[in-house]
Amino acid sequence: MEIKKILVPIDGSDASERAFSQACMLAEKSGAKVTMIYVVDADVLMFPVYKVNLAATDTGSIKAKGREVLDLYAHDGPENLEIGQIVEIGVPGSCIIRAAEEEKADLIVMGNSGKGSVSSFVMGSVSHYVVRHSSCPVLIVK
Repeated sequence: MEIKKILVPIDGSDASERAFSQACMLAEKSGAKVTMIYVVDADVLMFPVYKVNLAATDTGSIKAKGREVLDLYAHDGPENLEIGQIVEIGVPGSCIIRAAEEEKADLIVMGNSGKGSVSSFVMGSVSHYVVRHSSCPVLIVK
């Protein structure tokens, strides 16, 4: 399998930092481009009780925060690597799958949140969703 494009979901966690490092290492060896995606969970923008959208007019500042996080990662990445950035607002799992398809990713490298099996069952898991719905291989980094 030839790897030309690697998609890395970033959420600012230690797990996503390890995934980014692994993706960079793989990209250096294969000459691939790395694209990071930061997804602002749409539920964060909703008032929890009424599910009323309180921030519809402020999506620019929300996306700017995502770009700040990605800029920090890109700054720490290898200088010789091509690193792209995507910031989305929506449901994380489906946004990651859509981005992988649009970018024609050959591999998704993502961190595992480390939630227990009960928590993952009740709340769902973005990495579990991505593994089940991705048309390309997914590497989960612990």
